Amino acid sequence: MSNRTTTVSIKNVLVCVLLVVSFNSGCGGGLIDKNLPELFTGRIDGYVYIPIGSAAARVAEAAPTAYKPAESVNIEAKTGLKTISATTNEQGYFSITGLPIGACEVTASIPGYTSKKYDVSTNANTVTRVGGSDGIKLAPTIYGGIEVEANVAGGTIVLDGENTGVVIPQGDLIYTFAYVEPGEHTVGISQNGYEPVESQDVDVAVGLTQKIRFTLIPTGNAAPTADAGHDAKTFAVTVHTYGNNSYTPHDYFHTLDGGASYDPDGDMIAFSWEQVSGPEVEISDSSASAPSFIPKVTGTYTFKLVVNDGYRDSAPSFVSVYAERVVGKIVFVSSGSMRINTMNTDGTNLVQIVENGFFNGWPRWSPNGTQIVYFSNRDGNAEIYKMNADGSGQTRLTDNAAYDGVPDWCADNKIYFTSDRDGNKEIYSMNSDGSNQQRLTVNTRKDTGVACSADASKLLYMRVYGGDNYEVMIMDTDGGNEARLTDDTKVHSFVNWTPDGRILYTTADSLGGEDKLYVMNADGTNKQIWNVPAGENDIEDAVMTDDGNFIFYVNDLFIHVMYSDGSANLNLGVYGAVLDYHPGP
Repeated sequence: MSNRTTTVSIKNVLVCVLLVVSFNSGCGGGLIDKNLPELFTGRIDGYVYIPIGSAAARVAEAAPTAYKPAESVNIEAKTGLKTISATTNEQGYFSITGLPIGACEVTASIPGYTSKKYDVSTNANTVTRVGGSDGIKLAPTIYGGIEVEANVAGGTIVLDGENTGVVIPQGDLIYTFAYVEPGEHTVGISQNGYEPVESQDVDVAVGLTQKIRFTLIPTGNAAPTADAGHDAKTFAVTVHTYGNNSYTPHDYFHTLDGGASYDPDGDMIAFSWEQVSGPEVEISDSSASAPSFIPKVTGTYTFKLVVNDGYRDSAPSFVSVYAERVVGKIVFVSSGSMRINTMNTDGTNLVQIVENGFFNGWPRWSPNGTQIVYFSNRDGNAEIYKMNADGSGQTRLTDNAAYDGVPDWCADNKIYFTSDRDGNKEIYSMNSDGSNQQRLTVNTRKDTGVACSADASKLLYMRVYGGDNYEVMIMDTDGGNEARLTDDTKVHSFVNWTPDGRILYTTADSLGGEDKLYVMNADGTNKQIWNVPAGENDIEDAVMTDDGNFIFYVNDLFIHVMYSDGSANLNLGVYGAVLDYHPGP
């Protein structure tokens, strides 16, 4: 064999041995020196990141959203019997070369953070990126969270002076930093086209997520204006609905009105109502423009309205609503004067006390409120009766073939009424037991509708002068000093007294015409129209409470109540006519 042949054979053997060793040892084979040529070794590298809000050193290089590069992270590449270590630089980058080819275990660790392990493979003359394109992300061992919410999408969040790269997303407008070091942090947000907003401090606790919210306001945006409406009066009262021949009571809801609120930029506005004083109530919908509440007791209820255009709150607007629960009781007729009913003036305890299939009319309270006088044709013609306030003890007081009706029970315990027993309708009196019946007026015209003054000294009534001419008359309760108080050929009716001694009455141009409410002095002077709520143009059967604060009346067949100054009124939802009031009990 020649020398040349021997040399070639030795080279071939060495190459084969090296290749066999390379392919059978792997990264952990331990047979290859780190200084072997790159043909027989591999390389790993990567980037390590920690969440923004962590305490590790900050590097202002590009990083995944909400993360920052981590410097001085210890990287260990374990190759079986051999371990090679490195640390990350300011960019969070590491690189380890001279690793044997094959399987390697790579660990990234830094104090205060949870270590991460990766199993990778190295190949000859190739770089293996640990953690892939997203890098190695380490989480702190103890942490809390910060949930950041804004009113618009697109704002960039700044955490502890660092631009996080996080943008408030569309949809729920919330981003949560899940791994934040416990302690004090400062959060800010900014967005082009919006006014600067003040940063907020937040104290993060272990295991808890703190929530903060930012309101970004477009540059030049003007604040909206809240208008809670005018101060008002209302009633603490029960109202009724009628159906299937029965009444259903309901609490009365008073409605607030923020409808005059507006935004000068034309933005949609959101409403926020809050009660600030008065008896506590529940607002039906605090975000509605016109919510309601139930005033259950007498008092002043004050509310605050703030509106928001999506960016700014308005200055607050306040409204006060005074409600009163009226004390007393009323008696009245219904169903075409077939029934007599009583009801408390606050709408409660509605009771039918007379229903006998006959006409029953003109009920009036006794002075002490325990009995009621009225007239009925149950015995064939109109006669005067009295009964207890609950409808029991019905007793007939008059008994003749003539008409006896339209009674009033006076404070002197006498009953005054109209009768045509002497051929013409005149005013009569009798004791409350029906005795001592006496005629008080004598004339050729018809007198009716008597009303006694509180001190039992005077009687009001109407005299028919023919056709559509009803005039108001007054006389002493003994029939003396009769005087005519109106004289204008109109229909004056529904006469009654006010607590201060004036006279309430209605005036219409003709029978069946629209009745307007008037008041005059007891001598007929100073006649003037009564101030009534807007829209109340046909008022009948007006009767004032003894304190002078309220008037009950009939409009469009329903019983209403209004404040005497005309500031507010309410339909109680009860059919009725010919009302009489008593302060109770």
